[in-house]
Amino acid sequence: MPTLYACFLSSDNDLMQKHWLNAMASRVAPKPINGDPPKIHVELFFPEVSEDDDEAVCGNACSIHYNGKVFLSRKKFSRSQWTFRSMPLTDEQYECVENYCKEKVGSRFNHLGYFLQPLNKYIDVRYDWPVSMGHYGARYFCSEICIEALKAGDVLSSNVKSNIHPEEMFRLLEDETTSSSVRDITKLSLQF
Repeated sequence: MPTLYACFLSSDNDLMQKHWLNAMASRVAPKPINGDPPKIHVELFFPEVSEDDDEAVCGNACSIHYNGKVFLSRKKFSRSQWTFRSMPLTDEQYECVENYCKEKVGSRFNHLGYFLQPLNKYIDVRYDWPVSMGHYGARYFCSEICIEALKAGDVLSSNVKSNIHPEEMFRLLEDETTSSSVRDITKLSLQF
């Protein structure tokens, strides 16, 4: 049974706070229940078995950055600010989620949805909003692409809103997933 990871980046250091977008994402985040810094970015991680000696697992990550395009690219998660939630999936679910990400590579950033995200509980600016206005194609921000991919794999119900803050996505997954790490513990060199 393959494992998919939702990887959440916390706003917990000065470097992260220096960029105005990170500071804004942190300020509009719902207050974390446990007092931890809010999650301000999310990626889905498809790990691969590696033969090297590095404990950081390599694989493909899917998400989007501000002003960017949806990506599915090689990555190792080495920063300590990441929090991981693991989801054991069926082979079919894993393949559907990964295929959704592959199909959406190159999709553009959902600026309107991103900036209206704090109001999205009252209005519904979805990832596909511009489709009805011409030949724009679907647009996403990070939690939107991740939630839509999970919905495509039937991991989340189709009625789950995707235009939510990464902190809200973290809460959504928290009870249904396991806190985890993307380190290969067999390759850690522990010294006492």
